[in-house]
Amino acid sequence: MDMTISKVEDTEELLTAIEKKFFDIPFENSSFQNKNFVIQAQKTPARAYRAIGLKMFAKLNAIKELKYGRQLEDVDLDEYRHTIASSDDTFSVRRAHIEIAKALEGRGYTDKLLNDAITELNFLLNELKKYPEYTRESFELEEQQHFTVRLNSQLQAKGIGALESMDNMRIGETYDKILETTEKLAHK
Repeated sequence: MDMTISKVEDTEELLTAIEKKFFDIPFENSSFQNKNFVIQAQKTPARAYRAIGLKMFAKLNAIKELKYGRQLEDVDLDEYRHTIASSDDTFSVRRAHIEIAKALEGRGYTDKLLNDAITELNFLLNELKKYPEYTRESFELEEQQHFTVRLNSQLQAKGIGALESMDNMRIGETYDKILETTEKLAHK
């Protein structure tokens, strides 16, 4: 991108270019982050299942907020257009034009955040399919194992920062084996 900003109007073109360039770059967690530092950081499959659920609820709530925010913004835009069409007050009409431009200019970023949330939600949905459906009882049965592993890890100094994160990235295969074992136990 070869661009120089010399006046305020240039920022609109830059904003459009930047929005396009970063549309698919995650501004929240990447799939890699979710897999290695949200899901695999958990010490039992039940805790991973719970972590996925927490992230999914957060994403769904963010999507709902964006949806209703957009609907309210549409009402505001209709109101501004009505003001433009029906008002004799020059200042109100000028203000309405500015509010419309401001709202429409911000939609690119909102669309980008919505894309991020949907992409992350789809990743989490695919991860969720790997787990059995937990009940409160089956979840509680794994809690002692979760805390035993977690506390032992901390006692061995693996519960600190980068070392724990490196461990999370290496446990993918082991973690899948733990999940298989848990599924087998659940079907007995």
